[in-house]
Amino acid sequence: MAEALFRKILNDIDRLKDIEVASYGIAAIEGQPASQNAIKAMAEEGIDISGHKARRLTEEVMKADLVLTMTQNHKDYIIHRFPKLKGKVFLLGEFVGDNVEIPDPFGQDINIYKIVAKEIKDKLKRVVKRLGKT
Repeated sequence: MAEALFRKILNDIDRLKDIEVASYGIAAIEGQPASQNAIKAMAEEGIDISGHKARRLTEEVMKADLVLTMTQNHKDYIIHRFPKLKGKVFLLGEFVGDNVEIPDPFGQDINIYKIVAKEIKDKLKRVVKRLGKT
């Protein structure tokens, strides 16, 4: 959901359409589709993720200028696996100044997905502001 939301936010700002956004999972099953509740929650945001396929975190992440994670465990794992990324990896909440983890809604009901989507969206808007892009 974060990737799709961030793409939409960036696409709504004409000069930011070329920024690359990618989502990778630490324990993702390569090629797994988005959950039905994620698809529904994003549809309410006007975003179609029905074609989304999960990708597992690889060395490709080393090309990133910024890596935002939802949980401290994810942040720690990425820094441990790719030490050269230290200083580029932040909790999404940490990057915008509230240092709050965002729980994975997987397996929860649609209302939890909507709450998490709103939290992610609000924080991503603040990311754009923090980067001085608006």
